[in-house]
Amino acid sequence: MAVQNDATILSGGRPAARFVVKQGPQIGITFPIVQSRLLVGREESCDIRVQDAEASRRHCEVVWQNGAFVVQDLGSSNGTFVNGVQITTPTRLSAGDKIGVGQTVMVLELEPEIKPVPTPYDATPSAAPVSAPVPVVKKKKSGGKRLVWTAVGCLVFVCACGGLTILGLDLFQIFDFGISDFLNLHIVF
Repeated sequence: MAVQNDATILSGGRPAARFVVKQGPQIGITFPIVQSRLLVGREESCDIRVQDAEASRRHCEVVWQNGAFVVQDLGSSNGTFVNGVQITTPTRLSAGDKIGVGQTVMVLELEPEIKPVPTPYDATPSAAPVSAPVPVVKKKKSGGKRLVWTAVGCLVFVCACGGLTILGLDLFQIFDFGISDFLNLHIVF
């Protein structure tokens, strides 16, 4: 069994645990174990509902007893398997054991990262600290576009001034000369 710290033990000594489907129609789905008795099967009333045509409606039961999880077949049509071996009596489970129900294979995981989940019989009222709402800070629109257009305008102005200087015209002379007179200039190369 995995090493556990105080954070992974629920009331009654039951460790925080889960079943992870490794094979079958529901591969990748995780079923947290949140109570001391779980019914596994196809029936809607089951705690772990297996969507597998080869699983019985009420296939098997997993119970926390005497400090361990124990699985027991409930007279299923195709049997319940632990690590590939069909079981006929209640069988103790350890972390990493594989339970076969029809074509579905689930692995029991006991991990320190799994947070304890209170169940109705475990829940005790407590004064939990209330956290203040996190203020939403609106991000100001960046002036990036305005800055780019300002830079482009300046560049056009500088190029225009430079072009006029190359042509031998001074910008101040153009304004003294008058815009209308400037437009009538004929430049010959």
